[in-house]
Amino acid sequence: MKRATLISLIDVVAFIAFLFLTSSGILLRYMLPPGSGRWSEVWGMSRHDWGTVHFWLSVVFFAVLTFHLLQHWRFVLGLFRGHLKEGVRLRVALGLVGLVAVILLGLAPLLSPVAVDENRQDRPFRGSGQGLHQPLQPE
Repeated sequence: MKRATLISLIDVVAFIAFLFLTSSGILLRYMLPPGSGRWSEVWGMSRHDWGTVHFWLSVVFFAVLTFHLLQHWRFVLGLFRGHLKEGVRLRVALGLVGLVAVILLGLAPLLSPVAVDENRQDRPFRGSGQGLHQPLQPE
C-alpha cells in the first residue's frame, strides 16, 4: 500500500473514531445519565453497554492517533521548518463531502429516541418518588 493511501486511511479512521467517541460521550452524559442504566436504552443498549462501547472507541482512537503522529512525523518537522505543499481543490471538496457524511452518521445515535421501560419490577422508575437505590416496597 502506498504511503499516501495509508495516511489517508489512518486519517479517516481517526476522524470516525473521534466522532463516535464524542457522540457516545454526549449520549452517556445527557441522554443516558448516571442512574438510568436499568430502565433507559438507545438502540437496545443500556448506559453500561454504551460505556463499554465508549471505552473501546477511546482505545481505538488513541492507537490510531499514535500511528497517525508517527506517519506524519516528517510533516510535523516540516511545519516547524516552513516547508509545506499546497492542497488540491478536488481533494478538499471530497474531504468535505466525506466529513458531512460521517458527521451525520455519528449524530444518528443522538437523534434516536430513548426507549424507557416503566414496567420493570427490579428497580423503581425514576418518577416513582422513591430513591434510586432503594428497593421497591411491598404493597
